[in-house]
Amino acid sequence: MTVRRVSTSVVLSVTPAEPIDPERHTVGVPDDIAAALTAAGQPRAPGSWVPRSGPVRLLFQLSGPDRVAAGQRLLAEVRRMGYEADLSFSP
Repeated sequence: MTVRRVSTSVVLSVTPAEPIDPERHTVGVPDDIAAALTAAGQPRAPGSWVPRSGPVRLLFQLSGPDRVAAGQRLLAEVRRMGYEADLSFSP
């Protein structure tokens, strides 16, 4: 029997407290979120998502063998900090 492993992509999406101009090409990460990512051993370089309506969101692609568990912990921590945040998973 062959066991096939599927890699799951985990993305943490955060709406920053300060609105981001959708025309900006680089986005700074708030210090408290950067500290949480660093403590979890995750990269701090965000992407951004500009929805048709609503604020620009920061996207963090999580990595490592425990990225699902790390994402769940980070989601809870970032929400405790007062940010609107979500996790998305894709195979």
